[in-house]
Amino acid sequence: MKLVYIIFATSLILVSCGQNGKQVAQDNEVNTSKEKVVANKQLTFEIEGMVCVMGCGGSIKSKLAETNAVEKCEFDFEEGREMNKVTVSFDKNKTTPENIIKIVTEMNDGQFKVGARESGDVSINIKTTIQDLPGTSEEAKTKGHI
Repeated sequence: MKLVYIIFATSLILVSCGQNGKQVAQDNEVNTSKEKVVANKQLTFEIEGMVCVMGCGGSIKSKLAETNAVEKCEFDFEEGREMNKVTVSFDKNKTTPENIIKIVTEMNDGQFKVGARESGDVSINIKTTIQDLPGTSEEAKTKGHI
């Protein structure tokens, strides 16, 4: 019975993390709370210790979502590559790059190691933001007034 369980567990791990080649996470949205996070800062860092985007990336997204300060998290992951990249868009009024790094490096008993990092401001598309406001008329949008 133990052998069957071990084979099943091993198969599950291989199937979930065994995709070859470069992977970029498709669902990048992190914040699931009712309060919308508007990112005004972006942090990109190298990360070591990721096995796959689905499992490890999902865990990182979930943990960062708990801050209610992260809008999205994107991964540049390639199987077999020692260092992969993570880009986190966040609200600098609610958290800091240092706090994000601390959260990631303390996960899973220190599974992830962070390398080079850089941060900068996020520019937003004001036109798109105004068009997305509730009550903005379709006529104003189509005529280009907004």
